[in-house]
Amino acid sequence: MNLFGIGPLEVLLIAIVAVIVLGPERFPEVAVQLARAIKWLRGYATENTKDLREEFAELTREYEGLREELQVVRAQVRSPLTRATSELARIAERTKKDVEAVSPSRLLPSADAPVVEPGGDIPDDYQPADSAERSNNGA
Repeated sequence: MNLFGIGPLEVLLIAIVAVIVLGPERFPEVAVQLARAIKWLRGYATENTKDLREEFAELTREYEGLREELQVVRAQVRSPLTRATSELARIAERTKKDVEAVSPSRLLPSADAPVVEPGGDIPDDYQPADSAERSNNGA
């Protein structure tokens, strides 16, 4: 049995010192007052513990309510986002073939193709790439 971290021998020693200091007449009065104070402190601690538990229970109920509301909001937001994501993925897959069909290599003219002037005429100084190489190599 420990009272405020004090063992039974220490309590006995304090009681003996109190009897010597207070005297045998006043010691019972002080002991009764001390018992009342300890009883009041225990009641105070019990009451405050009960109040704290009630407050924590109320906070826990509020937290659970907010958590349920958050789950509903998440579900409401997640469903349209999932549909939109799958729709975008489907569109991207469908257009991927079209994008590959219009690759830059197919749009750029080859080295042999003549460059056409705005009027539709081939420039006078145009020579195909392979004929220009032949004339440079043959010279």
